[in-house]
Amino acid sequence: MGLEIRTYPLDVMLPRGDKRAIAAEIYGNRFHADQTLYEYLIEFLLIFVSEDTEGKNPKKSLRFHDPDAVGNLYYTVQPRMGLKRFIFFDKSKKNDSVSIDKKAYDEMMIALTKKIEGCEDDEKVAILESLQDLLHGYAVVLKKRTWCAQAMLPLCPEVIFCEAMPAKNKRNELKWDEIRYDEKEKVKIDSAFDFDKRNFLARGGELYYLHILQGLQGHPEKKEQLERLLQEQLVEEGKKISQIANFIQNTWETTMGYSDHPTKRLGISFIPENAYKDISVDSVDELINFMSCRMHPVKKIELLSKGVMIQIMRMLSVATTNYLRQIRECWIMDMNGSDGSIVKKIASTSFGNVQGTFTTAIGKNMKDTDSDERLKLIRKARKDSFDIFKSKGKELHCIIPLSGPYERFSLPEDCIRFLVLSLIPPQKKMTVDMFLEKLYEKYRIVIGPAQYKKVCGEDKDMNFSLSNSFRENANAFQDFLKATGFLRELSDATSIVVNPYEELEGVEL
Repeated sequence: MGLEIRTYPLDVMLPRGDKRAIAAEIYGNRFHADQTLYEYLIEFLLIFVSEDTEGKNPKKSLRFHDPDAVGNLYYTVQPRMGLKRFIFFDKSKKNDSVSIDKKAYDEMMIALTKKIEGCEDDEKVAILESLQDLLHGYAVVLKKRTWCAQAMLPLCPEVIFCEAMPAKNKRNELKWDEIRYDEKEKVKIDSAFDFDKRNFLARGGELYYLHILQGLQGHPEKKEQLERLLQEQLVEEGKKISQIANFIQNTWETTMGYSDHPTKRLGISFIPENAYKDISVDSVDELINFMSCRMHPVKKIELLSKGVMIQIMRMLSVATTNYLRQIRECWIMDMNGSDGSIVKKIASTSFGNVQGTFTTAIGKNMKDTDSDERLKLIRKARKDSFDIFKSKGKELHCIIPLSGPYERFSLPEDCIRFLVLSLIPPQKKMTVDMFLEKLYEKYRIVIGPAQYKKVCGEDKDMNFSLSNSFRENANAFQDFLKATGFLRELSDATSIVVNPYEELEGVEL
Protein backbone atom coordinates (compact mmCIF):
# COMPACT_ATOMS: atom_id res chain seq x y z
CA MET A 1 0.00 0.00 0.00
CA GLY A 2 2.91 2.33 0.55
CA LEU A 3 1.27 3.95 3.57
CA GLU A 4 2.86 7.07 4.98
CA ILE A 5 0.73 7.14 8.10
CA ARG A 6 1.34 6.12 11.69
CA THR A 7 -1.03 3.29 12.54
CA TYR A 8 -2.85 2.01 15.60
CA PRO A 9 -1.74 -0.51 16.69
CA LEU A 10 1.81 0.59 16.01
CA ASP A 11 3.97 -1.35 13.54
CA VAL A 12 1.16 -3.25 11.79
CA MET A 13 2.55 -5.33 8.93
CA LEU A 14 0.33 -5.31 5.85
CA PRO A 15 0.34 -8.06 3.20
CA ARG A 16 2.68 -7.28 0.35
CA GLY A 17 1.24 -6.42 -3.01
CA ASP A 18 -1.94 -4.73 -1.72
CA LYS A 19 -3.34 -2.20 -4.15
CA ARG A 20 -3.53 1.36 -2.95
CA ALA A 21 -6.81 2.03 -1.11
CA ILE A 22 -7.32 5.78 -0.73
CA ALA A 23 -10.15 5.49 1.80
CA ALA A 24 -8.03 3.15 3.96
CA GLU A 25 -5.31 5.79 4.25
CA ILE A 26 -7.84 8.21 5.79
CA TYR A 27 -10.21 5.91 7.67
CA GLY A 28 -8.29 2.66 8.21
CA ASN A 29 -8.38 -0.75 6.54
CA ARG A 30 -11.32 -0.77 5.89
CA PHE A 31 -14.90 0.38 5.73
CA HIS A 32 -16.72 -1.41 2.91
CA ALA A 33 -20.04 -0.53 1.29
CA ASP A 34 -21.49 -4.08 1.32
CA GLN A 35 -21.44 -4.44 5.11
CA THR A 36 -24.92 -4.21 6.64
CA LEU A 37 -25.84 -2.16 9.69
CA TYR A 38 -26.08 -5.19 11.98
CA GLU A 39 -22.80 -6.64 10.70
CA TYR A 40 -20.78 -3.78 12.19
CA LEU A 41 -21.95 -4.79 15.67
CA ILE A 42 -21.66 -8.52 14.89
CA GLU A 43 -18.04 -8.15 13.78
CA PHE A 44 -17.14 -6.00 16.79
CA LEU A 45 -18.62 -8.58 19.18
CA LEU A 46 -17.11 -11.50 17.23
CA ILE A 47 -13.63 -10.17 18.02
CA PHE A 48 -14.59 -9.51 21.64
CA VAL A 49 -15.96 -13.03 22.29
CA SER A 50 -13.10 -14.80 20.47
CA GLU A 51 -9.81 -15.82 22.03
CA ASP A 52 -6.32 -15.96 20.59
CA THR A 53 -3.63 -17.89 22.42
CA GLU A 54 -0.88 -17.63 19.82
CA GLY A 55 1.83 -15.02 19.34
CA LYS A 56 3.00 -12.13 21.51
CA ASN A 57 -0.43 -10.72 22.33
CA PRO A 58 -2.64 -13.54 23.69
CA LYS A 59 -6.29 -12.70 24.21
CA LYS A 60 -8.90 -14.38 26.37
CA SER A 61 -12.45 -14.88 25.17
CA LEU A 62 -14.92 -12.20 26.26
CA ARG A 63 -12.06 -9.78 26.80
CA PHE A 64 -10.43 -6.99 24.82
CA HIS A 65 -6.89 -7.17 23.49
CA ASP A 66 -4.20 -5.26 25.35
CA PRO A 67 -4.81 -1.63 24.29
CA ASP A 68 -1.04 -0.99 24.32
CA ALA A 69 -0.16 -3.99 22.15
CA VAL A 70 2.21 -3.35 19.25
CA GLY A 71 2.11 -5.14 15.90
CA ASN A 72 -0.60 -7.26 14.31
CA LEU A 73 -3.47 -8.49 16.47
CA TYR A 74 -5.40 -11.71 15.85
CA TYR A 75 -8.51 -13.56 16.97
CA THR A 76 -9.54 -17.19 16.52
CA VAL A 77 -13.15 -17.95 15.57
CA GLN A 78 -15.25 -21.11 15.78
CA PRO A 79 -17.43 -21.14 12.64
CA ARG A 80 -20.06 -23.51 14.18
CA MET A 81 -21.30 -24.54 10.74
CA GLY A 82 -23.48 -27.31 12.19
CA LEU A 83 -25.48 -24.77 14.21
CA LYS A 84 -25.60 -22.38 11.27
CA ARG A 85 -26.87 -25.19 9.02
CA PHE A 86 -29.60 -26.01 11.54
CA ILE A 87 -30.83 -22.41 11.66
CA PHE A 88 -30.57 -21.28 8.06
CA PHE A 89 -30.19 -24.19 5.62
CA ASP A 90 -33.77 -25.39 5.31
CA LYS A 91 -35.22 -21.86 5.35
CA SER A 92 -32.83 -20.36 2.80
CA LYS A 93 -34.66 -19.01 -0.24
CA LYS A 94 -31.50 -18.99 -2.34
CA ASN A 95 -31.43 -22.48 -3.84
CA ASP A 96 -27.73 -22.89 -4.55
CA SER A 97 -26.75 -25.41 -1.87
CA VAL A 98 -24.45 -28.30 -2.66
CA SER A 99 -25.34 -31.92 -2.05
CA ILE A 100 -22.94 -32.47 0.85
CA ASP A 101 -24.72 -29.78 2.89
CA LYS A 102 -28.07 -31.46 2.28
CA LYS A 103 -26.55 -34.76 3.50
CA ALA A 104 -25.04 -33.01 6.54
CA TYR A 105 -28.35 -31.32 7.36
CA ASP A 106 -30.29 -34.61 7.19
CA GLU A 107 -27.69 -36.39 9.36
CA MET A 108 -27.83 -33.65 11.96
CA MET A 109 -31.64 -33.75 12.15
CA ILE A 110 -31.54 -37.50 12.68
CA ALA A 111 -28.94 -37.12 15.44
CA LEU A 112 -30.94 -34.39 17.17
CA THR A 113 -34.11 -36.48 16.96
CA LYS A 114 -32.36 -39.30 18.80
CA LYS A 115 -31.44 -36.89 21.58
CA ILE A 116 -35.09 -36.16 22.34
CA GLU A 117 -36.65 -38.79 24.54
CA GLY A 118 -40.13 -39.58 25.83
CA CYS A 119 -42.23 -38.64 22.80
CA GLU A 120 -43.27 -39.88 19.36
CA ASP A 121 -41.31 -39.15 16.18
CA ASP A 122 -43.78 -36.53 14.92
CA GLU A 123 -43.50 -34.70 18.26
CA LYS A 124 -39.71 -34.77 18.01
CA VAL A 125 -39.89 -33.21 14.56
CA ALA A 126 -42.26 -30.54 15.90
CA ILE A 127 -39.86 -29.75 18.76
CA LEU A 128 -36.91 -29.33 16.36
CA GLU A 129 -38.97 -27.17 14.02
CA SER A 130 -39.94 -24.99 16.99
CA LEU A 131 -36.26 -24.57 17.92
CA GLN A 132 -35.48 -23.64 14.31
CA ASP A 133 -38.29 -21.08 14.25
CA LEU A 134 -37.14 -19.64 17.58
CA LEU A 135 -33.55 -19.15 16.46
CA HIS A 136 -34.45 -18.06 12.93
CA GLY A 137 -36.76 -15.46 14.44
CA TYR A 138 -33.62 -13.57 15.50
CA ALA A 139 -32.17 -13.56 11.98
CA VAL A 140 -31.11 -10.06 10.92
CA VAL A 141 -29.12 -10.58 7.71
CA LEU A 142 -30.88 -12.66 5.07
CA LYS A 143 -31.37 -10.69 1.84
CA LYS A 144 -30.56 -12.89 -1.16
CA ARG A 145 -27.61 -14.55 0.51
CA THR A 146 -26.93 -18.25 0.61
CA TRP A 147 -27.55 -19.94 3.98
CA CYS A 148 -23.93 -19.87 5.14
CA ALA A 149 -23.65 -16.08 4.68
CA GLN A 150 -26.70 -15.21 6.79
CA ALA A 151 -26.51 -13.87 10.32
CA MET A 152 -28.35 -13.62 13.64
CA LEU A 153 -28.85 -10.93 16.22
CA PRO A 154 -25.80 -11.35 18.51
CA LEU A 155 -27.64 -12.43 21.64
CA CYS A 156 -24.96 -14.80 22.97
CA PRO A 157 -21.41 -15.81 21.95
CA GLU A 158 -22.52 -19.03 20.20
CA VAL A 159 -24.70 -17.24 17.62
CA ILE A 160 -22.14 -14.56 16.75
CA PHE A 161 -21.05 -16.22 13.54
CA CYS A 162 -17.94 -15.43 11.54
CA GLU A 163 -18.24 -14.89 7.80
CA ALA A 164 -18.54 -18.08 5.74
CA MET A 165 -18.67 -18.07 1.94
CA PRO A 166 -19.85 -21.24 0.14
CA ALA A 167 -16.73 -22.01 -1.98
CA LYS A 168 -19.06 -23.97 -4.27
CA ASN A 169 -16.45 -25.46 -6.59
CA LYS A 170 -14.46 -26.79 -3.65
CA ARG A 171 -17.56 -28.12 -1.93
CA ASN A 172 -19.02 -29.75 -5.04
CA GLU A 173 -15.94 -31.97 -5.13
CA LEU A 174 -16.69 -33.31 -1.65
CA LYS A 175 -18.49 -36.67 -1.65
CA TRP A 176 -20.35 -37.54 1.54
CA ASP A 177 -19.85 -41.32 1.28
CA GLU A 178 -16.12 -40.90 0.66
CA ILE A 179 -15.27 -38.58 3.56
CA ARG A 180 -17.97 -39.10 6.21
CA TYR A 181 -15.94 -41.71 8.13
CA ASP A 182 -12.46 -40.60 7.03
CA GLU A 183 -10.75 -39.21 10.15
CA LYS A 184 -8.70 -36.65 8.21
CA GLU A 185 -11.20 -35.66 5.52
CA LYS A 186 -14.55 -35.46 7.30
CA VAL A 187 -13.71 -32.12 8.93
CA LYS A 188 -13.96 -30.58 5.44
CA ILE A 189 -17.74 -30.89 5.70
CA ASP A 190 -17.56 -27.91 8.05
CA SER A 191 -14.17 -26.41 7.23
CA ALA A 192 -14.26 -26.26 3.42
CA PHE A 193 -15.80 -22.79 3.37
CA ASP A 194 -14.03 -19.47 2.85
CA PHE A 195 -13.85 -17.78 6.23
CA ASP A 196 -11.50 -14.92 5.32
CA LYS A 197 -12.85 -13.28 2.15
CA ARG A 198 -14.15 -10.23 4.08
CA ASN A 199 -17.13 -9.79 1.76
CA PHE A 200 -19.74 -9.05 4.43
CA LEU A 201 -17.83 -8.95 7.71
CA ALA A 202 -15.61 -6.61 5.77
CA ARG A 203 -13.59 -5.07 8.66
CA GLY A 204 -15.96 -2.18 9.48
CA GLY A 205 -16.73 -3.69 12.89
CA GLU A 206 -13.03 -4.42 13.23
CA LEU A 207 -12.19 -0.73 12.79
CA TYR A 208 -14.82 0.11 15.40
CA TYR A 209 -13.21 -2.46 17.74
CA LEU A 210 -9.81 -0.79 17.27
CA HIS A 211 -11.41 2.61 17.88
CA ILE A 212 -12.83 1.40 21.22
CA LEU A 213 -9.54 -0.36 22.05
CA GLN A 214 -7.64 2.89 21.46
CA GLY A 215 -10.05 4.68 23.79
CA LEU A 216 -9.22 2.15 26.52
CA GLN A 217 -5.52 3.07 26.51
CA GLY A 218 -4.57 4.32 29.95
CA HIS A 219 -7.98 3.39 31.38
CA PRO A 220 -7.76 -0.15 32.81
CA GLU A 221 -10.80 0.48 35.03
CA LYS A 222 -12.94 1.32 31.99
CA LYS A 223 -11.67 -1.76 30.15
CA GLU A 224 -12.68 -3.96 33.08
CA GLN A 225 -16.05 -2.26 33.43
CA LEU A 226 -16.92 -2.55 29.73
CA GLU A 227 -15.84 -6.19 29.67
CA ARG A 228 -18.13 -6.94 32.63
CA LEU A 229 -21.07 -5.20 30.99
CA LEU A 230 -20.63 -7.01 27.67
CA GLN A 231 -20.23 -10.31 29.53
CA GLU A 232 -23.48 -9.64 31.38
CA GLN A 233 -25.30 -8.96 28.10
CA LEU A 234 -23.92 -11.89 26.12
CA VAL A 235 -23.43 -14.60 28.75
CA GLU A 236 -25.91 -13.93 31.54
CA GLU A 237 -28.78 -12.48 29.51
CA GLY A 238 -28.09 -14.84 26.60
CA LYS A 239 -27.87 -17.97 28.76
CA LYS A 240 -30.98 -19.73 27.42
CA ILE A 241 -30.09 -19.18 23.76
CA SER A 242 -26.55 -20.39 24.57
CA GLN A 243 -27.88 -23.63 26.01
CA ILE A 244 -29.95 -24.33 22.89
CA ALA A 245 -27.07 -23.42 20.56
CA ASN A 246 -24.57 -25.60 22.45
CA PHE A 247 -26.98 -28.55 22.50
CA ILE A 248 -27.27 -28.39 18.69
CA GLN A 249 -23.59 -27.79 17.92
CA ASN A 250 -22.31 -30.33 20.47
CA THR A 251 -24.72 -32.99 19.19
CA TRP A 252 -23.45 -32.37 15.67
CA GLU A 253 -19.76 -32.50 16.59
CA THR A 254 -20.28 -35.67 18.65
CA THR A 255 -22.15 -37.29 15.76
CA MET A 256 -19.34 -36.41 13.36
CA GLY A 257 -16.69 -37.56 15.85
CA TYR A 258 -14.67 -34.36 15.55
CA SER A 259 -11.62 -34.48 17.79
CA ASP A 260 -11.68 -30.70 18.24
CA HIS A 261 -13.73 -27.64 17.30
CA PRO A 262 -12.92 -26.43 13.76
CA THR A 263 -11.34 -22.97 14.08
CA LYS A 264 -9.96 -20.19 11.89
CA ARG A 265 -7.44 -17.53 12.96
CA LEU A 266 -8.03 -14.07 11.51
CA GLY A 267 -5.82 -11.00 11.54
CA ILE A 268 -6.93 -7.50 12.53
CA SER A 269 -5.74 -4.62 10.36
CA PHE A 270 -5.27 -0.98 11.47
CA ILE A 271 -6.67 2.52 11.84
CA PRO A 272 -4.61 5.69 11.35
CA GLU A 273 -3.35 6.61 14.82
CA ASN A 274 -4.83 10.10 14.85
CA ALA A 275 -7.97 9.55 12.77
CA TYR A 276 -10.34 9.02 15.70
CA LYS A 277 -8.14 9.37 18.77
CA ASP A 278 -9.71 12.60 20.02
CA ILE A 279 -13.18 11.00 20.23
CA SER A 280 -12.15 7.47 21.29
CA VAL A 281 -12.66 8.04 25.03
CA ASP A 282 -16.06 9.62 24.28
CA SER A 283 -17.09 6.46 22.41
CA VAL A 284 -15.96 4.28 25.31
CA ASP A 285 -17.81 6.38 27.90
CA GLU A 286 -20.97 6.39 25.79
CA LEU A 287 -20.78 2.61 25.34
CA ILE A 288 -20.35 2.12 29.10
CA ASN A 289 -23.30 4.40 29.89
CA PHE A 290 -25.55 2.60 27.42
CA MET A 291 -24.51 -0.92 28.44
CA SER A 292 -25.06 0.05 32.11
CA CYS A 293 -28.81 0.45 31.49
CA ARG A 294 -30.92 -2.46 32.67
CA MET A 295 -33.36 -3.20 29.83
CA HIS A 296 -34.72 -6.10 27.79
CA PRO A 297 -31.67 -7.82 26.24
CA VAL A 298 -33.13 -8.11 22.72
CA LYS A 299 -34.20 -4.47 22.61
CA LYS A 300 -30.83 -3.50 24.02
CA ILE A 301 -28.88 -5.28 21.27
CA GLU A 302 -31.14 -3.88 18.55
CA LEU A 303 -30.65 -0.36 19.90
CA LEU A 304 -26.92 -0.94 20.33
CA SER A 305 -26.55 -1.87 16.65
CA LYS A 306 -27.99 1.50 15.71
CA GLY A 307 -25.93 3.32 18.32
CA VAL A 308 -22.72 1.74 17.06
CA MET A 309 -23.63 2.96 13.58
CA ILE A 310 -24.18 6.52 14.87
CA GLN A 311 -20.73 6.39 16.46
CA ILE A 312 -19.23 5.04 13.22
CA MET A 313 -20.82 7.91 11.27
CA ARG A 314 -19.16 10.28 13.73
CA MET A 315 -15.87 8.41 13.21
CA LEU A 316 -16.10 8.89 9.44
CA SER A 317 -16.92 12.57 9.80
CA VAL A 318 -14.15 13.18 12.35
CA ALA A 319 -11.47 11.32 10.38
CA THR A 320 -12.35 13.36 7.29
CA THR A 321 -11.90 16.75 8.94
CA ASN A 322 -8.89 15.55 10.95
CA TYR A 323 -7.24 14.56 7.68
CA LEU A 324 -8.01 18.02 6.30
CA ARG A 325 -6.84 19.59 9.57
CA GLN A 326 -9.99 21.67 9.85
CA ILE A 327 -12.80 22.10 12.39
CA ARG A 328 -15.46 19.40 12.35
CA GLU A 329 -18.54 20.19 10.32
CA CYS A 330 -21.79 20.41 12.30
CA TRP A 331 -24.79 18.15 11.87
CA ILE A 332 -27.70 20.59 11.89
CA MET A 333 -30.84 18.63 12.72
CA ASP A 334 -34.25 19.43 11.25
CA MET A 335 -36.70 18.24 13.90
CA ASN A 336 -39.82 19.78 12.32
CA GLY A 337 -39.55 18.69 8.69
CA SER A 338 -42.07 21.28 7.54
CA ASP A 339 -41.87 22.49 3.95
CA GLY A 340 -40.30 25.89 3.46
CA SER A 341 -38.88 26.13 6.97
CA ILE A 342 -35.65 28.03 7.49
CA VAL A 343 -34.10 25.20 9.50
CA LYS A 344 -34.84 22.70 6.74
CA LYS A 345 -32.85 24.76 4.24
CA ILE A 346 -29.99 25.39 6.66
CA ALA A 347 -29.86 21.68 7.58
CA SER A 348 -29.70 20.78 3.91
CA THR A 349 -26.79 23.17 3.41
CA SER A 350 -25.10 21.63 6.46
CA PHE A 351 -25.41 18.15 4.97
CA GLY A 352 -23.91 19.45 1.72
CA ASN A 353 -20.98 20.88 3.66
CA VAL A 354 -20.33 17.50 5.30
CA GLN A 355 -20.42 15.84 1.89
CA GLY A 356 -17.97 18.43 0.62
CA THR A 357 -15.40 17.55 3.28
CA PHE A 358 -15.38 13.91 2.14
CA THR A 359 -14.89 14.98 -1.48
CA THR A 360 -12.08 17.36 -0.54
CA ALA A 361 -10.29 14.78 1.64
CA ILE A 362 -10.39 12.12 -1.07
CA GLY A 363 -9.19 14.60 -3.66
CA LYS A 364 -6.36 15.79 -1.45
CA ASN A 365 -5.17 12.22 -0.95
CA MET A 366 -5.13 11.68 -4.71
CA LYS A 367 -2.98 14.64 -5.74
CA ASP A 368 -0.04 12.45 -6.74
CA THR A 369 -2.15 9.89 -8.63
CA ASP A 370 -1.94 9.77 -12.43
CA SER A 371 -5.10 10.81 -14.29
CA ASP A 372 -5.85 7.38 -15.79
CA GLU A 373 -6.30 5.83 -12.37
CA ARG A 374 -7.70 8.88 -10.61
CA LEU A 375 -11.42 8.56 -11.43
CA LYS A 376 -11.51 4.86 -10.62
CA LEU A 377 -9.85 5.41 -7.24
CA ILE A 378 -12.11 8.37 -6.44
CA ARG A 379 -15.25 6.32 -7.09
CA LYS A 380 -13.97 3.46 -4.93
CA ALA A 381 -12.91 5.79 -2.10
CA ARG A 382 -16.25 7.60 -2.15
CA LYS A 383 -18.16 4.30 -2.14
CA ASP A 384 -16.27 3.14 0.96
CA SER A 385 -16.56 6.41 2.87
CA PHE A 386 -19.25 9.01 2.14
CA ASP A 387 -21.62 6.54 0.46
CA ILE A 388 -21.53 4.42 3.64
CA PHE A 389 -22.08 7.53 5.77
CA LYS A 390 -25.08 8.51 3.65
CA SER A 391 -26.68 5.10 3.09
CA LYS A 392 -26.41 4.02 6.72
CA GLY A 393 -27.65 7.43 7.83
CA LYS A 394 -30.72 6.96 5.65
CA GLU A 395 -31.21 3.44 7.00
CA LEU A 396 -31.19 4.92 10.51
CA HIS A 397 -33.47 7.76 9.29
CA CYS A 398 -31.04 10.32 10.67
CA ILE A 399 -30.50 11.47 7.09
CA ILE A 400 -33.78 12.30 5.32
CA PRO A 401 -35.57 11.98 2.93
CA LEU A 402 -34.90 8.49 1.55
CA SER A 403 -35.00 10.05 -1.91
CA GLY A 404 -35.54 13.52 -3.32
CA PRO A 405 -34.15 17.01 -2.70
CA TYR A 406 -33.14 18.79 0.52
CA GLU A 407 -31.14 15.90 1.98
CA ARG A 408 -30.49 16.78 5.61
CA PHE A 409 -29.92 15.48 9.11
CA SER A 410 -32.71 14.60 11.52
CA LEU A 411 -33.15 12.47 14.66
CA PRO A 412 -35.63 9.56 14.72
CA GLU A 413 -36.81 7.87 17.91
CA ASP A 414 -34.19 5.11 18.17
CA CYS A 415 -31.32 7.51 17.56
CA ILE A 416 -32.67 9.82 20.27
CA ARG A 417 -32.97 6.85 22.63
CA PHE A 418 -29.36 5.85 22.11
CA LEU A 419 -28.07 9.41 22.46
CA VAL A 420 -29.93 9.96 25.75
CA LEU A 421 -28.89 6.61 27.23
CA SER A 422 -25.26 6.95 26.13
CA LEU A 423 -24.73 10.57 27.12
CA ILE A 424 -26.60 10.45 30.45
CA PRO A 425 -25.68 7.70 32.96
CA PRO A 426 -28.52 5.54 34.38
CA GLN A 427 -30.78 7.35 36.87
CA LYS A 428 -29.06 10.68 36.13
CA LYS A 429 -30.54 13.83 34.62
CA MET A 430 -29.71 17.24 33.18
CA THR A 431 -31.62 20.23 31.88
CA VAL A 432 -32.67 20.30 28.24
CA ASP A 433 -30.24 23.14 27.58
CA MET A 434 -27.40 21.09 29.10
CA PHE A 435 -28.35 18.10 26.96
CA LEU A 436 -28.44 20.19 23.78
CA GLU A 437 -24.97 21.45 24.69
CA LYS A 438 -23.80 17.86 25.33
CA LEU A 439 -25.02 16.81 21.86
CA TYR A 440 -23.07 19.71 20.37
CA GLU A 441 -19.94 18.95 22.37
CA LYS A 442 -19.85 15.22 21.60
CA TYR A 443 -21.38 15.01 18.11
CA ARG A 444 -21.43 18.60 16.85
CA ILE A 445 -25.21 18.18 16.63
CA VAL A 446 -27.04 21.52 16.35
CA ILE A 447 -30.71 21.72 17.30
CA GLY A 448 -31.33 24.93 19.26
CA PRO A 449 -30.45 28.63 18.78
CA ALA A 450 -27.58 28.65 21.30
CA GLN A 451 -25.68 25.97 19.40
CA TYR A 452 -26.41 27.50 16.00
CA LYS A 453 -25.04 30.81 17.25
CA LYS A 454 -21.76 29.01 18.03
CA VAL A 455 -21.63 27.79 14.44
CA CYS A 456 -22.17 31.32 13.15
CA GLY A 457 -19.76 32.85 15.65
CA GLU A 458 -20.53 34.24 19.08
CA ASP A 459 -20.01 37.81 17.86
CA LYS A 460 -22.75 37.57 15.23
CA ASP A 461 -26.34 38.39 16.18
CA MET A 462 -29.09 36.09 14.92
CA ASN A 463 -32.13 37.84 13.49
CA PHE A 464 -35.49 37.24 15.15
CA SER A 465 -36.82 34.93 12.42
CA LEU A 466 -33.75 32.70 12.50
CA SER A 467 -33.63 32.56 16.28
CA ASN A 468 -37.33 31.76 16.44
CA SER A 469 -36.99 28.97 13.88
CA PHE A 470 -34.28 27.24 15.89
CA ARG A 471 -36.28 27.72 19.09
CA GLU A 472 -39.22 25.95 17.40
CA ASN A 473 -36.78 23.26 16.28
CA ALA A 474 -35.65 22.76 19.88
CA ASN A 475 -39.29 22.63 21.03
CA ALA A 476 -40.00 19.89 18.48
CA PHE A 477 -37.00 17.99 19.87
CA GLN A 478 -38.43 18.35 23.38
CA ASP A 479 -41.72 16.92 22.14
CA PHE A 480 -39.78 13.90 20.84
CA LEU A 481 -38.08 13.51 24.21
CA LYS A 482 -41.42 13.72 25.99
CA ALA A 483 -43.01 11.14 23.68
CA THR A 484 -40.17 8.69 24.34
CA GLY A 485 -40.36 9.14 28.12
CA PHE A 486 -37.07 10.98 28.59
CA LEU A 487 -38.43 14.45 29.46
CA ARG A 488 -39.79 15.67 32.79
CA GLU A 489 -41.30 19.11 33.09
CA LEU A 490 -40.54 20.69 36.46
CA SER A 491 -42.27 23.97 35.60
CA ASP A 492 -43.38 26.01 32.60
CA ALA A 493 -39.82 27.23 32.20
CA THR A 494 -37.74 24.21 33.24
CA SER A 495 -37.58 20.69 31.83
CA ILE A 496 -35.02 17.97 32.46
CA VAL A 497 -33.83 15.07 30.36
CA VAL A 498 -33.56 11.83 32.36
CA ASN A 499 -32.14 8.38 31.86
CA PRO A 500 -34.86 6.40 33.69
CA TYR A 501 -33.15 2.99 33.58
CA GLU A 502 -31.65 1.28 36.60
CA GLU A 503 -27.90 0.79 36.62
CA LEU A 504 -26.47 -2.57 35.66
CA GLU A 505 -22.95 -3.19 36.94
CA GLY A 506 -22.25 -6.41 35.07
CA VAL A 507 -20.60 -9.57 36.38
CA GLU A 508 -17.03 -10.83 36.30
CA LEU A 509 -16.78 -14.27 34.72
